[in-house]
Amino acid sequence: MVQRSFDRRVFLLSVGAGATAVVFGARAASVDIAAARKKARMRKRRVIMNNDGNDLSGIDAREPVTPELFLSTRTAPLVGSHVDAIFYCTGVFNHYTHRSEVSELLDSDECAARYAHKLIPLGTDSLELMNGFGHEHDMEVFWSMRMNDTHDSSSKSAFLMTDWKRDHPEYLVGKQGTKCPYGCNRWSSVDYAVQEVRDRVFHIFEDVYTRYDVDGIEMDFFRHPVLFKPQMTGEPVTQQHCDLMTGLVQRIREMADAVGRKRDRPLLIAVRIPDSVGYCRALGIDLIRWLEEDLIDIVTGAGYFKMEPWENLVALGKKYEIPVYACFCSRRIMGGGQPEAVSEIQVWRGEALNAWNAGVSGIYTFNRFNPKDQVFRELGDPELLKTLDRFDQTAYVAQIWSRPETWLKGGLDFVKEP
Repeated sequence: MVQRSFDRRVFLLSVGAGATAVVFGARAASVDIAAARKKARMRKRRVIMNNDGNDLSGIDAREPVTPELFLSTRTAPLVGSHVDAIFYCTGVFNHYTHRSEVSELLDSDECAARYAHKLIPLGTDSLELMNGFGHEHDMEVFWSMRMNDTHDSSSKSAFLMTDWKRDHPEYLVGKQGTKCPYGCNRWSSVDYAVQEVRDRVFHIFEDVYTRYDVDGIEMDFFRHPVLFKPQMTGEPVTQQHCDLMTGLVQRIREMADAVGRKRDRPLLIAVRIPDSVGYCRALGIDLIRWLEEDLIDIVTGAGYFKMEPWENLVALGKKYEIPVYACFCSRRIMGGGQPEAVSEIQVWRGEALNAWNAGVSGIYTFNRFNPKDQVFRELGDPELLKTLDRFDQTAYVAQIWSRPETWLKGGLDFVKEP
């Protein structure tokens, strides 16, 4: 079992928008946290599995919820696979199944994450179990926050709407019933131009970092890619907007490094973004500045669509000594369909080998949850892939609802498909 030291007496004080995290209670360790991060970010991650937290979605309500049942559905069978890291998402914006002193508990039996809240009376929760399992089996565990998951924009998923959003409609980019031409009409997205939104996000991350022994956090900007209100109507997102988002990332970096010094090991920050620097910039993500200021440690590109050859993002990663991962999901690779559709394994093999040949550091799977799926035992080994039957392809924009232009005006202009 891999032992992790973690002093839970760490407390952080944040003052104002640009505050530096301060550690109380004990003398901070002398570890060179920047150097430690640079070493840790290059750890081998053949496959990163993103788990959306719906582990108990297919469980009969009459079956008692136990830690063993929870881990058996998506996680325990991963032992011996190519999965070296699990990026674990515990819910939608501000509505989670882990215990928190900041966010709200997602305890609805209507949603796919149903029953996970029943772990709490047992003295544990989804993130604590995932973290413990990963470390026992030498797998990294990151808490993944979907920076603007907006399933609650749909009337079918209204139960996902948090009280915080209901109480503060002025924090959102739109209004229910008012259709916006862009942003995929995700009216319930929070507006990161609002100070209170940025503060909430900072404190959500702070709460996780200081209460769970995770290896890092992921800011998932691709689920869903809306950050600022002007995007919804086709107006430009400005440099001022980018600076506000950069300020938030700076705060989180400072806080993570402060906690890392106290633990005597680094806490990493990963991001999942569109694989186009220009598209990111048009959303309000100043990727180049983040890299220049050493604010992030891991970059994963693409999702439901990709925009450029993998070589472009890989070259950027090499310039700034940042590992780059290729995000694979069914809807892009297989041209649509449901996320958990049966894998056409030859297609996944060919996609993966092309990405490896372009120089990525590993493969990141999204919406693939069957722990016995071949993708978790084949995609992390390019030498093995060369020997297997495959269809060589690199899919870009599939004919589905989530396309570059449905989110951003002129989005297709950023696609550089060969």
